Amino acid sequence: MLTVSAVAGHPTQVDADLLVVPVFKGGIEGPGAGVVLDALGLDEFPVTPSFRGDIGQHLVLAAPGLAVSGVVLVGLGRMDETDPERLRRAAGVAAKACQGVERVATTLTEVHANRAAIEAITEGFQLGAHTDHRFKQVAEDDTPRLRSVVLLVPSSQLADARDGIQRAGVYSRATCAARDLVNLPPDRKRPADLAEAVRVLVGGACDVLVRDEGVLAGQGFGGLLAVGAGSQAPPRLVELRYRPADPAAHIVLAGEGITFDAGGLSLKRGAAMETQKKEMAGAAVVASAMSALADLAVEVQVTGLLPLAENMPGGNAQRPGDIVTVHGGTRVEVRDTGAEGRLVLADALDYAAALKPAAIVDVSTLTGTSAVLGQYAGAVMSNDNDLLEELRLAAGIAGEPLWQLPLWPDLDHFLDTPVADLSNGGYGAGAGTIMGGLFLQHFVGDCSWAHLDIADPSFLSPTHASGHLPAGGTGFAVRTLLAWLERRTP
Repeated sequence: MLTVSAVAGHPTQVDADLLVVPVFKGGIEGPGAGVVLDALGLDEFPVTPSFRGDIGQHLVLAAPGLAVSGVVLVGLGRMDETDPERLRRAAGVAAKACQGVERVATTLTEVHANRAAIEAITEGFQLGAHTDHRFKQVAEDDTPRLRSVVLLVPSSQLADARDGIQRAGVYSRATCAARDLVNLPPDRKRPADLAEAVRVLVGGACDVLVRDEGVLAGQGFGGLLAVGAGSQAPPRLVELRYRPADPAAHIVLAGEGITFDAGGLSLKRGAAMETQKKEMAGAAVVASAMSALADLAVEVQVTGLLPLAENMPGGNAQRPGDIVTVHGGTRVEVRDTGAEGRLVLADALDYAAALKPAAIVDVSTLTGTSAVLGQYAGAVMSNDNDLLEELRLAAGIAGEPLWQLPLWPDLDHFLDTPVADLSNGGYGAGAGTIMGGLFLQHFVGDCSWAHLDIADPSFLSPTHASGHLPAGGTGFAVRTLLAWLERRTP
């Protein structure tokens, strides 16, 4: 993980290879810009079609006359619209632009010298610098790698800045852990493998219980067993338990963990199967968030449930028309074996509801139809307006937008079937993402509950990668959960 520190220094005297300076839209100077212009003998920054100071843009200048070898101008957009998320994005852009050097300093923190800005900038640099070369043979060479960033802050802000950097580092490490789990090739994270990887990730932060297929059968986790029946790698249910000394409340997090989704007998085709290793992103998010709870001294008890299965079209795979008895006894007609995530979550949510927690939040890549929200936002549905607002507030702090979708009761009858308690399809209703939420709502009883569908922001194509958001797994929703759980602490 990239090291971030804070010092009270002058931008012309800092010990670094590059200096990152913010510029607002139209080339308007940000903090530190004036001394850079003077040192470079310029009256104003060059504004070109490719660099106007817009968010996401950067420009690298040679720096004769400065202690650093170069200056990276990074755009912040309109001056009156600057907020922590824009600072986070700018820091991510800068991190990408500064690859090839080891040490960077920045005056970004002087745009808003407060705790929220410092944390956002720290996260932006650390998330933007994160790379995954675990399965790539990279030739050894002398190319430097970005290792440290120095934040220039007023001396009065040093203590607070250092606390903020430490906290942001916990958030960043958890987010990168989720990315690494999502990016694992599917042959290396079959259910038993992923269960072991989660055990290693959480270390001593949580107690870990892994249920194998025999225990799942004995305890009635029929949805999970049905989804995993077509695979040679049997399913697992991982239960993580975090309990502080005097817990203020009990929260349950459930994360969908389909380690690869071929669609079962309702087989996916062509390009639709290429990214299906991402279908365990919900489990990755929950496990990674829980790995950070002790470091943040979260004072609520948290139980994490990760139903892990591989959805394959084997000879024993479930069939359209099968009736599956999920945990708690509800019988579900399988109309589409590709709608498997809701079956494994039904098991987890019914089990969670029996624990009588203060709230249940599930995280999943449940529906591709959530793409109507674009690539950078998740959908949220809830039966509790207070819980909904808490999560949206946390998402705003984390820079991970959540858009509320309604749980329209008038659509619920599309889950009806004459042969079982309900079906997993809901065909004819449209509103696929909402139908997924309505199905899950049947298994939470009277518990306060929210459903996060992160199908699109959890995994980005190279076209959509930007700033601190990479191609591949993004870790979307890890920081939202952490911000929410911290604020549940009295």
